[in-house]
Amino acid sequence: MTYIANPIFDAVFKYMMEDEAVAKRFIGILINKKIKSIKLKPQEKTYQKADADVTRLLIQRLDFIAEIVDEHKKKTKVLIEIQKSNRSYHADLLRFRGYLAQQYQSDDLPIITIYILGFELKDLPFAAVRAHPVCQDLFGEKNVNASSEFLEKLTHQTYVIQVPRLRPVLGTRLGELLDLFNQEYRLSDVKPGNRTLNLPYVPKDKDISLIVKRLERANADEQLREKLNDEEFAEMAYEEMFGKLDKKVLRLEKRLKKREKELEQEKQRAEQEKQRAEQEKQRAEQLEQEKIRTVQKLLQKGFSVEEVMEIAGVDEKFLKKHNLLS
Repeated sequence: MTYIANPIFDAVFKYMMEDEAVAKRFIGILINKKIKSIKLKPQEKTYQKADADVTRLLIQRLDFIAEIVDEHKKKTKVLIEIQKSNRSYHADLLRFRGYLAQQYQSDDLPIITIYILGFELKDLPFAAVRAHPVCQDLFGEKNVNASSEFLEKLTHQTYVIQVPRLRPVLGTRLGELLDLFNQEYRLSDVKPGNRTLNLPYVPKDKDISLIVKRLERANADEQLREKLNDEEFAEMAYEEMFGKLDKKVLRLEKRLKKREKELEQEKQRAEQEKQRAEQEKQRAEQLEQEKIRTVQKLLQKGFSVEEVMEIAGVDEKFLKKHNLLS
């Protein structure tokens, strides 16, 4: 059995990725590419309670940027995001979308995004997926195998790993790599046992063994344990400070979506009423034209005005309106 630090924690993942050789192998196996270089750019933000001037909370957001090169020596940027929970799901989405926009503005390299999630997406029942932009011929409505620098730099591949859905799949390098995040190996569901994974095997792959050794050292690092304490405290404090706000935002969003749906239904009903009114108008106009033709035929055959009005079902006002009286 092998004891390793749990890489779902930001501090552990950061420790792992600070070793360039390990970082290259981790991303290389995940996206099946050869890595040229990698650099880490942590972003830190300080939040403060409005009712306590002395209460400050440092939230460290870790954004990983890797530059990779494939067999054709083409460069690509890789952005990695880790989220252990979805309690600030919408806020994190907005933050990462903004961060992604900054990366598009910084240079013209194609971008690959990787999301390692500690929670499940209800509408995506798979442990690991790759979403790749597909090029389609709109006229033929078929996917086409085309390579365009223009498209590559305006769209990006996305990898999504849902940690709670991971199951041991040890027949492949990717399966063995992702198994290092398998939370079923935790010593306990609560701290401090949740910070350590007990691998029931020794990886045979040399690259994955290198990653495991790095995580073994992380598990024995006293300073890292202190950072994990700080990380868990920060999460608790964040929940205290912003948890109610996040829940309120969710409720407001649900109400907004419900109202938007109601407005759309009202719009559809108004459109249907407008269509019915238009149809009624058209039928009335057709009926009026039919009466005019009937009156004209009756007058041509010598019927009197009184007889025409009785047969056609019109009055003198109708005849004057359409200039049918001689």
